Amino acid sequence: MQQGPQYPYQQYQPYQQQPGYPPPKPGGKTALIVVLVVVGVLVLAGVGVGAFFLLTADNKRSTAAPTSSAPAGEADKYSSLPRCSEVGSRMNNLPPLTKDSPAEPASGSDDRIQLSQLSCSWMKSGSSSGTVSMMLSKSVQPGSGAGPGYAKAGYDIEVDRGAKPITEKIGKATKAADVDYDQSGTMQCGVRFYQGNVDVTVIVTAADTSDRNIERCRRNAHSLAKAASESLE
Repeated sequence: MQQGPQYPYQQYQPYQQQPGYPPPKPGGKTALIVVLVVVGVLVLAGVGVGAFFLLTADNKRSTAAPTSSAPAGEADKYSSLPRCSEVGSRMNNLPPLTKDSPAEPASGSDDRIQLSQLSCSWMKSGSSSGTVSMMLSKSVQPGSGAGPGYAKAGYDIEVDRGAKPITEKIGKATKAADVDYDQSGTMQCGVRFYQGNVDVTVIVTAADTSDRNIERCRRNAHSLAKAASESLE
């Protein structure tokens, strides 16, 4: 490999006094070098101080309490469930209420929520009957959205199984769907809806096997679902 022309460094020549010129004053270059060194030290010291303050500021920022980046969810809309009598009072011509017990705690596998349930039945021999089941899911951590998410999941599962979303408004329900059941025996029809953090199932059963009027069954189921929805406050 060829190399380009070489430029040798000029050899340092010791100082030689020229005729007619006095020798340099002592401390000339040396004093200049000392001054430059002192200035350099001061500059570096200033940089060091600046760096110290920058590091101190960074350290203070790094020790500040971290802000939570967890997204806030939908707040729980309800904290309790109504009595069965409150539901029945909003619908005419219901059979007698079998019992009027308050909501009870329910168990679940999701530790982010607390569950309570309400079961209501209206029955009379020779007449169609109705049942309402409500599940309240309260978020353990307020604002996490776990409660409303649980209620919505129940509705979504029912739709995935074949329930048909209802286009008309059912009371205050967020979303509602018609549920079909096996019609080989006594006819049944139902509504599944959720409202805030409450999941509701309504079932209407015909009076006997001879009753095959599915449209009337659905009208009754919609009316009972509306009464259940409006009883939530």
